[in-house]
Amino acid sequence: MLRKLLFSLCIVLTSWSLALAQVGRLQGVISDKDTGEPIPFANIILENGGTQVGGASSDFDGNYDINPIPPGTYDLKATFVGYNTFIMKGVVISPNKITFQDVSMSMQSEMLDAVEVVDYKVPLISKDQTSVGATLTAEEIAKMPNRSADAVAASVGGVFSSDGEVGSMRGARSEGTVYYVDGVRVIGSKNVPQSAIDQVEVLLSGTPAMYGDATGGIINMTTKGPSRTFGAGVELETSEFLDGYGHNRVGLNVQGPLIKGKKSETALLGFFLSGEFTYNRDGYLSAIGHYKATDEWLNYIEQNPIRVSGTGSGTYQNGLYTRMGSMEYIKNSQNTAGWSTAVTGNINVRTTETINLTFGGSFNKSKANAYSRSHAYFNSDKNALTDSQTWRVYGRFTQRFPTPQESTSLIKNFYYTLQADYTRYNYTYGDPDHWDDIWKYGYLGKYTIYKTRSYELGSDTVNGHYYDNVWVLNSWDYDTLVTFDRSEFNPLLANYTSSYYDLYTDPLNHYQNFTDLELGGALLNSSSPNAFYGLYAPPGYIQTNYGFSESDQFAINLSGAMTVGNHELTLGFSYEQRNERGYGISGYSMWYLMRNLANFHIEQLDLDNPEVISYDGFVDTIIYHRKYDEASQYQFDYNLREALGLNPNGTDWINIDSYDFNDNSIQYYDENGVMKTAYLNDGFDLSLFTPDELTQDGNSYVSYYGYDYLGNKLKSQPSFDDFFTEVDENGNYTRPVGSFRPIYMAGYIQDKFAFKDLIFNIGLRVDRFDANQKVLKDPYILYDYYTVGDKIQNGQITLDNGTVVDVPDNIGDDFAMYVNKTDDITSIVGYRSDNVWYNAEGAEISDPTTLDVGSGVSPWVKDASQQNVNSLSFKDYDPQWSVMPRISFSFPISDEALFFAHYDVLTQRPSNIFCNIYTYYYFSQISDVINNPSLKPSQTIDYELGFTQKLTNTSSMTISAYYRELRNMIQMYRYTGAYPKDYSSYSNLDFGTVKGLTASYDLRRTKNVRLRASYTLQFTNATGASTTTMSALIAAGVPNLRSTFPMPWDRRHQFNIMVDYRFSSGKDYNGPVTKREKSGKKPIQWLSNTGFNLTMNGGSGTPYTAQSNINSPISIGTNLLKGSYYGSRLPWAFRFDIRVDKDIDLKLGKKDSENKRDAYLNVYLQVLNLLNSKNIISVYSSTGNPDDDGYLSAPEWQREIQNQTDPAAYYDLYSLYVNNAANYSQPRQIRVGLIFNF
Repeated sequence: MLRKLLFSLCIVLTSWSLALAQVGRLQGVISDKDTGEPIPFANIILENGGTQVGGASSDFDGNYDINPIPPGTYDLKATFVGYNTFIMKGVVISPNKITFQDVSMSMQSEMLDAVEVVDYKVPLISKDQTSVGATLTAEEIAKMPNRSADAVAASVGGVFSSDGEVGSMRGARSEGTVYYVDGVRVIGSKNVPQSAIDQVEVLLSGTPAMYGDATGGIINMTTKGPSRTFGAGVELETSEFLDGYGHNRVGLNVQGPLIKGKKSETALLGFFLSGEFTYNRDGYLSAIGHYKATDEWLNYIEQNPIRVSGTGSGTYQNGLYTRMGSMEYIKNSQNTAGWSTAVTGNINVRTTETINLTFGGSFNKSKANAYSRSHAYFNSDKNALTDSQTWRVYGRFTQRFPTPQESTSLIKNFYYTLQADYTRYNYTYGDPDHWDDIWKYGYLGKYTIYKTRSYELGSDTVNGHYYDNVWVLNSWDYDTLVTFDRSEFNPLLANYTSSYYDLYTDPLNHYQNFTDLELGGALLNSSSPNAFYGLYAPPGYIQTNYGFSESDQFAINLSGAMTVGNHELTLGFSYEQRNERGYGISGYSMWYLMRNLANFHIEQLDLDNPEVISYDGFVDTIIYHRKYDEASQYQFDYNLREALGLNPNGTDWINIDSYDFNDNSIQYYDENGVMKTAYLNDGFDLSLFTPDELTQDGNSYVSYYGYDYLGNKLKSQPSFDDFFTEVDENGNYTRPVGSFRPIYMAGYIQDKFAFKDLIFNIGLRVDRFDANQKVLKDPYILYDYYTVGDKIQNGQITLDNGTVVDVPDNIGDDFAMYVNKTDDITSIVGYRSDNVWYNAEGAEISDPTTLDVGSGVSPWVKDASQQNVNSLSFKDYDPQWSVMPRISFSFPISDEALFFAHYDVLTQRPSNIFCNIYTYYYFSQISDVINNPSLKPSQTIDYELGFTQKLTNTSSMTISAYYRELRNMIQMYRYTGAYPKDYSSYSNLDFGTVKGLTASYDLRRTKNVRLRASYTLQFTNATGASTTTMSALIAAGVPNLRSTFPMPWDRRHQFNIMVDYRFSSGKDYNGPVTKREKSGKKPIQWLSNTGFNLTMNGGSGTPYTAQSNINSPISIGTNLLKGSYYGSRLPWAFRFDIRVDKDIDLKLGKKDSENKRDAYLNVYLQVLNLLNSKNIISVYSSTGNPDDDGYLSAPEWQREIQNQTDPAAYYDLYSLYVNNAANYSQPRQIRVGLIFNF
């Protein structure tokens, strides 16, 4: 039934149209400049780079309406017989907005066809302003110090930014912010070449109904389109000789026609392409710099990682004796270089005057070594390598049905837009040396184990003969010597074992067996050295394992609009499905796993089949061969023996650690204890294992979904039951896990109309989110259980032992029952409905542990012996419907002032929702927090009232007050009383409020100055700052408390200022001049087309939670609250960025040549964090300082400090570690650049 309803809904909406309508509209009146009389039937068109994108004719009253228009900057051209052609350059069309622009035309004089050209000026007040935010055009963005979309957003009042990034928008969590590029919702990289950006729209509130799935703000980027004439540009930017951070960027853009019309110069097929490449030598900038071990000391501890302990056995790491004299200060982080490339383009096909077809896409790729603080001092060479790639494509079809202006039809100017898009995001991470060669991650070398038999005096009966006081074999595995042939795959780790052998020449009690090696300080395959004092990773430490993920997004958007009388109706439909899959493997631990799986089934002796050994007819020895236990043999062991050419059912003992990569050889002892060599011709492979062997009862060495356990992408989506039932030809479970494929759908309708002096914009959006996965029927009980309704008869329940229990009247049939013991039920001790608990008498209780009468909180399960979940514990996710009314209006009280207000309901699909079935299958063995697949969308209810006043002809002020309710936000939750054990997951528990006021001032270019400034007063309080805010309380055993407190981004006073000061040229120039009257040459305008753009963001300090005690980084302790949660504040912080640039106009070609063309050169200096401010963005709770947590000077920890291996070294190393670069803002960055366009 639901499918039929949805299908019908789609058909109805499709009859109108499909797309997130990233389009704008242009309306106005064409009149006579002298008389003011309207000019009917005048023609008006919009051009972009000479290519016509839309047009209309005025009606009897001079009104014109061009709709739809792709967002961008256009030239407006109006013509009418007897009037001069009118051209207005730079008309800005913003997405989902109406631009009002009247045109005044002048009569022709003396039959001359003159052209009047004027520049567009963005109006100070928009009559239908109902949303709050900002829209910046390419011209404004080009002059900003930082030209990214995030930098634009950070300059808007109400957007929190601690260090240039985009954080919270209007008090919402950062994940509530959504990005769009050309109407495509962004997953993966949002990077767009700077030269490609045409507009950036930041939408904070008053969200139109066409936008959804966001509870914070929306950042909408629009890229440039094709041009009628060919043009290109290049940009070079560097900081190499200025700040030492090694920033380099090169950009390129090209646009033009591919096919022109036969009768006109209009491009029927045009293109735009832009790309840039960026390289940063320092990927983790620090205002306080960095420290590293000196080259001499680092080389010493690399080659000599350990020293003898002085006690006759054991060793100490030499890194534990690192003093301050062995460390050096450096400006740049090491081995954090990275590069990225971004390409975007589009092709515009103008098939007819009313049909437009656009194809576009983008490609982003980046590769970098990730910074790790614990590895930066001694082990930066092993920084993990990350590789990400995003590509997206879209196609957009728009058809207009223009209505003649003289038409009296009720419905006019109908159009529809259909857009389909596809995005793929890939992410891969791994060790920079080994990458996907997982067998080399933990391999240090070849360990040859020399074994002999061991005996004890004893007795046994063999073939009916009793032998007493004879030597009886008790083990084949008495190790006498282990030798080590090092590998150079991980040379610094292999040095631990090599050095150990060098330090101890006598194998006795030093390297007779693996236990000696491990206790002594040597490393085995898959072993890692200890961090220095638990703070610093030693040289050679493998930082990461190998893994990859892939996310696909396919979307269809359909929208349409029309004018019905006084109403401008817009409606649309969206469908989106994602396909997310991932794979990861612990390559470093594979040798440990193989060592434990091999030979497991032959550890015991076959005591039932003794064998006597006699000398000269005298029996003095009894031996037992290894016992083959088929039931306990792992499939890995069986497959390995087959691959080695050994009997898979034999008792040969395989030495996994003797593997030699040079010839794929491996040593083994045959059934008689003789060492031999076999060859694994194809090397180790994951196919030797079964999925269950790699997951090891929840201690997983591999994780996967959407891939099989080998890392191969699944060709089809397995069913949920396949995980429990599907087996291979050997009867081993294959454990397929499908990808995560949530489905998001939305429909909306919006009506904009005027009623007297009020302009209303009323919309309704309905979202449907389907996680499209199985979820637990009951998060408190993971196994199938009885409800009251399953057992009750006439108000009573009869237990298995015959006891009759009266059920309280307030207990419903769907309630779960709790008993004294699952496998021996003698009484019912309580009941539960959802998360409300009752005792046996039906009284509500707050603590479910009171139902524990000795065997835990025990529900009445159907199978008390059940150890793992099965499909009976699950059901389909219930799709979530969200109804979101959007009501806004503006009330122009004059041409110079208006009031505006809105009421919005916003929702966003949940995060932390995908849960791998493995998590539940091995639930009893897993202690980590698990995702909750049953989460619901979070919600924001937004109210705002504002006032805009024109102050002068070039300035205006806007004041708005807003109030937001944040509901159903996700927070960690402890399921106390869950069966078979308590666990932590997530739930829609958090709520909060945001109260604020923003006052903004907008000064358009007045002489030399352009200014935007805003002040925001905001109060943000909620029960949780993130999904894990409650983790510390849960770990401490505190119940699920709910009280509001300030959020970490609660900046009470925030200032955003952008000032642009520049000189014009020619007759408008008013700067310093050198006259050259004697030579008769033009005066030198030294600062023509020169200026600077300065931005300032900052404000009062953000809150943090202070603690009254000082904890040890080594010992486990509890934080003692000082004051209230988030009751302390950081210092005020401000950041200034500046760009100084000069435009130079050039002419290309010979002076009188027809091919001569204009060119443009811009030279600029960019300085980020102009004042080099070391803004404090985080502190230690115990001291309120960014560089000291109080531990080293705390009296209570002096004994612990003095008990360290080298107390002086510990003090020095800890003092460096505690001064964390992440506690400060980024340092000043200085760059110079050049832009050349023609």
